Parts: sequence; structure tokens; C-alpha cells
Amino acid sequence: MEALILFAGNSNQGILYAGQAFIEAAIEGGWHAACVDSGRQRDVEHCVIMLSRKPLRRGPAAMPEVGMLASLPAADAFERAIKPGGLLVLNAQEIRRPVLRRDVDVVMVPVAETPEDPSLATLTLLGALVALTDWTPVDEVMTVVRKSCVGDEACKAFQRGAFFVEEMLTSASAEAA
Repeated sequence: MEALILFAGNSNQGILYAGQAFIEAAIEGGWHAACVDSGRQRDVEHCVIMLSRKPLRRGPAAMPEVGMLASLPAADAFERAIKPGGLLVLNAQEIRRPVLRRDVDVVMVPVAETPEDPSLATLTLLGALVALTDWTPVDEVMTVVRKSCVGDEACKAFQRGAFFVEEMLTSASAEAA
């Protein structure tokens, strides 16, 4: 199994940190993981992470299966970059326009915006992404977040995202029954 995950958002939203935390937790969980592309365009930062059970090899550029987009400029720049049939995890407070894609699953995650630390919204999205994909356990990513952040707010933000997905999946199961 191999996957590409795109993280994108404004340069002050901690996108590269979220990508690095995901990589570290994935490696601790037995995956091979690395950032295979990163950059910045008009105040939008992005990184693409390759995740594999086998040693990584660089091949031709492929479309990411999953995109975590933290801002409207990131959505405008990268929404179309996700492979059809993939998953978009979007910041519901920042991206208030209709989603342009109909060929991907979309999860709009409510985040508590704090102007003094916009990276907390990104950590909420990361919690949701981890809970949705199940590639690496929520607890492993939480351990990485806990050891690299000062204060409890980062952990709480990450937990809010994971909890949102758990509640969403529980509601969907109850409605289906």
C-alpha cells in the first residue's frame, strides 16, 4: 500500500509542522514516510507526504489521494490536485464556498479559530485526517504532538478533530441502522 497526502494552508498555519508530525508518527507506527514535495506559492504552503509499507522510491509525480486544506487560498490552489475517488479534509471556518469537486469524499471540519495561533486549526484538521484514514493511530500522532508542543491547547485541538470524526461516524452508523 502506498499513498500520497497533501497538506496545504496559509504560511502561518503550521502546515509543515502538521506534515512532520504525521511523518514522525507514521514512522513510529512501522510505515515508511517522507515529504516528497513542498513549496510556497502566494502565501500558501504545501507539502506532499508519501506513505508506504515498503521502502520509498521516487517515481513519476502522482496525484495525492488525500488533501488536508486549511485555508481558502489553499483550496483554490489545490482542490483539483486530489485524485478522483480521494478524500478532502477541509477547514469549515475558512472554506465557505461550495466544494468544486464531486468525484471525491469531502469532510468539512469545524475548527475553533484562534487569531493568536492559527496552527491550532491545522492540528484540528490533522486529528480529523488521522481519524478518517486510520493509517496511523490517533494515539501515536497525539504522542508526537504532545512532545513537540508547549501547552495543552495543541493536544486539545488535535483531539477535537479526532473526536469530530468519531462523532460523525457514530451518527452515520446510527442513521444507517
